[in-house]
Amino acid sequence: MRTSLFTLILLLGACCTAQELVGPDHVLPGTLASFEIVPEQEASWHIVTPSLNAGTHQIDTGLARLYFASPERGRYTVIAGIILDGKPELLVKTFINGEDDVEPFPVPIPLPPVTSLETWIKTQLPVLVKSNNIASESRLVAECFEQIVERIETENIKTVQNAQAQLQITLTGTLALASPTAVTEWMPFMTELSRRIETELGEQIDNLAAVKAVLQKVANAVNSLEKSEPVLRTPLQGMDNPNTRTPGTQNRLFRGVLTR
Repeated sequence: MRTSLFTLILLLGACCTAQELVGPDHVLPGTLASFEIVPEQEASWHIVTPSLNAGTHQIDTGLARLYFASPERGRYTVIAGIILDGKPELLVKTFINGEDDVEPFPVPIPLPPVTSLETWIKTQLPVLVKSNNIASESRLVAECFEQIVERIETENIKTVQNAQAQLQITLTGTLALASPTAVTEWMPFMTELSRRIETELGEQIDNLAAVKAVLQKVANAVNSLEKSEPVLRTPLQGMDNPNTRTPGTQNRLFRGVLTR
């Protein structure tokens, strides 16, 4: 449509000696501009815009003026079709909405790359965990994730729901034995880690193989943190059986890990 319109302008756009299309050469974006034919004459109006969704305009009741306003910067062309001496004539006026070197749309700023799960763990674990025993406790946490991975591989865990439950029990029990305050000190990290795991899994959140792979990533990332203290290894007894957990604790804490 625009190509044929510009062709029509070239063929029929000879300047009319009796009439003139008057209006501004530059317009501030969003402000009202008026275009009219001098001497006054009714016309059929059209605006060629830099994009299909640009601008708004209104024609006054006498069809002799066109009002224009648009927040979109760019080069616009107003076309007025009139009848002069019984013959059709086109009057053309081009103006700029904005600066001379306008671009229809600003160049978008590229988004920063998405942080991988492993990188997030390595950078945020030391920040979110407020424990004085973070080195030794990190090793214990890594072992918890490794235990769940091993149980999935040996088919002792066969569903995502069971993996979730066992992870909650193992983490809570291990940290409770490590320190009276460890559960509370690790809670902010575990809460955010749960969200990160969900994001990592996406539509694979019910796929046990995908869950195992992500849990292994977590174990590797936590385990790769520098150790400044000797590792405290606490034997975990009864952790394979959900019925052996202490009532009122494991069922509440770290409930966000691997939940949807």
